[in-house]
Amino acid sequence: MYRRVIRTSLIVSVVIARALTVSFADERSEALDREATQIYQQVFSPFCPGRSLNDCPSSKATELKTEMRQKLESGVSSDEILKDVFARYGDKYRTVPRFQGVGALVWLVPIGFVVAGLLLAMGVSSGRKKRAPASTGSDVKNQLSDADRKRIEDELSKLD
Repeated sequence: MYRRVIRTSLIVSVVIARALTVSFADERSEALDREATQIYQQVFSPFCPGRSLNDCPSSKATELKTEMRQKLESGVSSDEILKDVFARYGDKYRTVPRFQGVGALVWLVPIGFVVAGLLLAMGVSSGRKKRAPASTGSDVKNQLSDADRKRIEDELSKLD
């Protein structure tokens, strides 16, 4: 009887341990998948012009992605993997330019246009506020002639 209980407990323990191991392995694999995808999206494919490495269906791209994934699994950092890829293929395959040299212009020029546009919009808006006289209901009332006022009152009385 005790042997049966011990055997059953042992089997249940093994099943639970196995399930936990598979669960942790799945979580680690999913995390690596997400990190690998982020890396692939930071590189234009040397094999498919105009596409990120993540979107390139080429067999050479698949080989490069596999190599990058293996490095990631072995513990190499994302930055080191990207540094190696750009050393082999060149900086022109970066999807996001560095913030130095001409790459700094790629970042700063659009920001400059946004700031200039906001300043222009604020200037135009404040200029219009200064030029436009504030109109109130009493101003409109004073601008109507007696004939117009009488006609409006007649029309309103017909509605009742």
